[in-house]
Amino acid sequence: MIERVREVEPGLASLWHDALIEVAARRGGRRYLDELLDDEPDAKLLAFAAAGALWRDGASSFMVVSHRVIVALYVEPGHRRQGRGRALVDFARSGEPRARDALALPGDRATKSLYESVGWKARLLTLGDE
Repeated sequence: MIERVREVEPGLASLWHDALIEVAARRGGRRYLDELLDDEPDAKLLAFAAAGALWRDGASSFMVVSHRVIVALYVEPGHRRQGRGRALVDFARSGEPRARDALALPGDRATKSLYESVGWKARLLTLGDE
């Protein structure tokens, strides 16, 4: 069941840190995290929860929807390819967040394919020194 997170418990904080490690290792990931996490990572997670932007589907996946854009989507590796990411995206598009867009890192084919499967098209390429 997908639910909004208002208070962050240790399990979700741990999942958040796993996601940050995975994103940082990807092409463009460090730059993206620098832009997303203008505060300390833990403070940003708490801020997303306080703003009503943090959603979870059980203990193994979460997303952040800010200004109708999915800015973070993470499913634990052992739970991928089971429909959890798709369920979060479908919920974000039709539920209260009403997401109309999403962000994916360059070269992250799995995430891009997920977003394309719901009809979204890649439309922005960000270039930089990283």
